[in-house]
Amino acid sequence: MRVPGAGLLAGALASALAPATAREVRAIKPPNTGVPVATLAYVDKGVERETASGRGWQRLAEGESVRTGDRIRTAPDGLARLKYPWMSLTAGPSTVVHIPAGFILSTVLDEGRAELLAQGREIIKVRTAEAEIRGEGRLIVRREQERTMVMAMALDGTFRVEASGVAVILQAGEGTVIMDGRQPEPPARLPEPPTALQPGQDPVYVTRGEPVRLSWSPAAETHHIQLLPLNSDEVLIEKDVSGPPQALTFAWLGTYRWRVSARDARGIESRPSAPGYICVVEK
Repeated sequence: MRVPGAGLLAGALASALAPATAREVRAIKPPNTGVPVATLAYVDKGVERETASGRGWQRLAEGESVRTGDRIRTAPDGLARLKYPWMSLTAGPSTVVHIPAGFILSTVLDEGRAELLAQGREIIKVRTAEAEIRGEGRLIVRREQERTMVMAMALDGTFRVEASGVAVILQAGEGTVIMDGRQPEPPARLPEPPTALQPGQDPVYVTRGEPVRLSWSPAAETHHIQLLPLNSDEVLIEKDVSGPPQALTFAWLGTYRWRVSARDARGIESRPSAPGYICVVEK
């Protein structure tokens, strides 16, 4: 009895078994089937993405969509800002975040520093290996060495931090630390921000491409520096540094603000300092 389509099947098998020189070999790339949930709104230095399709790390360009299933990582001196319809997430240097594929939207901080801002609505669920966080306002989450540090920066509102079946509530200006497998520490006031910034309220003028010398007091365990536009809170450059003085170099013309936060021995970060001003001019 003749099997319908047997000739076609035999032909297909013969073609598949033929030498590569006798047929065209085409690489089939699995489609990225994740759902777009955010946009890469800003990039400083390198940012890469690993999709759920398993094609490895690839460069991600400003303006591209970020989908469920994507993993995003920044360079050691990089920064990425993701814009969701209801919030923004700024990933600092050497940071890895991913958006799990699933019906319940969340963002996972694998390592590094993430700053989230959601005004008027609750942020999506933020998770680390140690904790789960929800709330509204401005939030900083760090994860390093199997511990999570959560800092609430909102002027009002609260954040709920849960780990090992126990939840604590952070009010504005409070923080907590969660070690792997342990309950959150009781909320504690954030460290005092640095003062006496130089340059300060009187802007310093520098030539484009030349380093700017930054100083402040007092010195802490470590510090976090940010550079921002004159009239926006969207960070352009940020990095963790040791004590002052420090040098910052960038090639954009215009007037900018800079600020610095202090970190205590536990890794908890203070509110940012009052801003100092830098004016970059042509030679």
